[in-house]
Amino acid sequence: MTDPALHLLGWYLVLSIIGVCGLLPAALLCDRLHTRGVLYARPLALAVIGIAVWLIAWLGWVRYGTPLALGGVVALGAWSATIAWRRPEVLRAVIARRTTIFAGEALCLVVFALVLLARAQAPDATGTEKPMDLMMLTAVHGAARMPPADPWLSGFTLSYYHLGQVEADIVGRLSGNAPSVTFNLATATAGALAAVALAGVVIDVIALGRGGARLPRGAVIVAVGVAVATLLLVTPLVGLVNLAAVNGLGDRAWWSGLGVEGVPVPEGVTDGVPTAFWWWWTSTRVLPGTITEFPAFTLLLGDPHAHLLALPIDLVAVALAVETFEGGAPLTWRRWMQQPERLLLTAVVFAAIVMTNTWDIAVYGGLWGAAAVLAYLRTGWSVMPSMIGAGRWAIAPAAVAVVLAWGFIESIDAPPLGLAVVTGEHSDPVRWLLVWLPPLLPIGAAIAWLRPHLARRALLGACMLVALPIAMWTSALIASGSASELVVRGSGWLVIGGLAVGIAFAGASSATADARVDRALGAALALFAATLTVLLVLELARVADAFPGRLNTVFKFGFSAWVILAVAAGGLAELAWERGRLPNEVPARVAVRLGTSLAVVLALATALYVPAMVASRATEGQSVGLDALAHLQRDDPGLAAGIEWSRAHLDPAHDVVAQWVPPGAYVGGSMLAAASGVPAPIGWANHERQWRRTVPEGERRAAVDTIYTLGGVPAAATVARGLGVTYVYIGREERVAYAPDIAARFAGWPSVVDTGGALLVKVP
Repeated sequence: MTDPALHLLGWYLVLSIIGVCGLLPAALLCDRLHTRGVLYARPLALAVIGIAVWLIAWLGWVRYGTPLALGGVVALGAWSATIAWRRPEVLRAVIARRTTIFAGEALCLVVFALVLLARAQAPDATGTEKPMDLMMLTAVHGAARMPPADPWLSGFTLSYYHLGQVEADIVGRLSGNAPSVTFNLATATAGALAAVALAGVVIDVIALGRGGARLPRGAVIVAVGVAVATLLLVTPLVGLVNLAAVNGLGDRAWWSGLGVEGVPVPEGVTDGVPTAFWWWWTSTRVLPGTITEFPAFTLLLGDPHAHLLALPIDLVAVALAVETFEGGAPLTWRRWMQQPERLLLTAVVFAAIVMTNTWDIAVYGGLWGAAAVLAYLRTGWSVMPSMIGAGRWAIAPAAVAVVLAWGFIESIDAPPLGLAVVTGEHSDPVRWLLVWLPPLLPIGAAIAWLRPHLARRALLGACMLVALPIAMWTSALIASGSASELVVRGSGWLVIGGLAVGIAFAGASSATADARVDRALGAALALFAATLTVLLVLELARVADAFPGRLNTVFKFGFSAWVILAVAAGGLAELAWERGRLPNEVPARVAVRLGTSLAVVLALATALYVPAMVASRATEGQSVGLDALAHLQRDDPGLAAGIEWSRAHLDPAHDVVAQWVPPGAYVGGSMLAAASGVPAPIGWANHERQWRRTVPEGERRAAVDTIYTLGGVPAAATVARGLGVTYVYIGREERVAYAPDIAARFAGWPSVVDTGGALLVKVP
């Protein structure tokens, strides 16, 4: 067996041990759900261990490293053993769900293997956010305390959420994998754990109101199959359009009329796959000025970015929302005091979301809070008292979550953020449907079969609620002197109107089903309404941040909307399969059957994008494997030597290596810092400006430029020492930026690495 195979097996073994340790805590947390939380064990366990390790390293009690990581796993295992001893009924509940556990493990293995196989075709940490994501992993791996030092801004700590990287590094350390291999293993793991957690959530949704009765196998297969397919296989229509165009289906002028930049892609096809470089990229740039990323793309692109690493724990939060909506236990302070372990674990889930991908707390925390409000409304309370009651109930876990995440929150020096109304960048109906129609298709088909009841009172209330954000947006436009947007919005009103109608219908149908004590249908429709609400808000408001317009807002919240939509799709599809009925009228029956068939065919057809993207990525010329840095031995052996020497001999806490970095974003440079963890005076400054309030970019660029311009003279050494620079790297990029013979300028300084193509010298 090869070393890579051993490392891969080691990774999965550690992940499995952590998952076993999390089974009983998950069962404690989800005691009213059908699955008892067994399919959430891994993400919950990783969150518990990750936060505990982070806190201990932040407080300085123990140095961050393998012993602390191992101690975290052992401590969780000890807690699980204590639960088994003190609460044997919890252990029995977990054992009773062994079939669910084994089925979940099979799903985990399949998704993990498939994503890893796809990633192995293009494993390099080059392009897009990959250098940054590698830098984050490397920084965490080399840290002694938390938060880690920032390799792209010497003297500063990371000002970006990074718990997902801590969790990945814990598994990597315990399985003997370097950050460059963890880079790709973490991506596959996030996809696998998300698929399993999604399966758990959708099973728990369809099991609501059944009194613990065993679910039919067919029901589980339909629910999980549709949900997982919607999350990992269904893609925007643009990918299918490009595949059709290059294979001669349809007129290229007609496809071009869709108005999406880069569609159709240039002609040229091999085995049905476009030969144009990165033709698949256009599927994420459909709405002008935004990023419309979706889970299948994220996994195949291979950036272990925060929004991907947060997916599994996000879905645990959805499970908590489902449990809250179920309403089987009173939502009171006393319950938290009686169950401190549940209080702690609930807080861990939301603290982990904050520390992994802070943006997600707005969606998933909001979903949990909304479920509490609905549970109060069900008891007969009016809206305002229900909101107050839900707030009182949620304040305890929220407060504990803030305490758990306080060290992280305190370390963030974020630039100013605000809220702004969306003006001049709305979604038109055609391009909006190109993105969102495919994941909506299974929901539309299911609703056609279910034909849920609508109570007039519920519909009136839903209409009033959905009109509120639109009225607030209109008022804000008028107050800010931007009333012309109401006219300029043009066809965008069709998107707003369609979403408003969808929210009113789904919300009223959910309320009607809930009033009939149909908890499963009520929950599935409520999740659908919640998704549409997120999409409506994206048309009305945005976060005012370092990015232009609503680019980042659509990227972050749109991704979350796709995830929740997958849960709703699985739940509604199963309910339609189980209880769907056709209309009595023959034309209507034909229409429902035909519409369902077309919806299934079209949704599945968009999945062709996935193997096509994998095949396309396999032709990029990258070496097959799992090491994200293996390409350096071929492409830049001098840089590889510099990285290896820096890892072995330099201390990130005391050494700084000067490297030239071009201005701008995504333009290369600073790879030595990203891969070794030894900081540079300045790295990707554009990213640093997104992360922190103040970045000394100008003075540091000037100092680095002075060092390279002067060379190995006393004046350059003085500048270097003033910046804390202990070594200077001269590689391929430095030769291009300054002079091919720039290494000769540093002939008087002692060299520690000299490969002919790269030079690393010590500042005297």
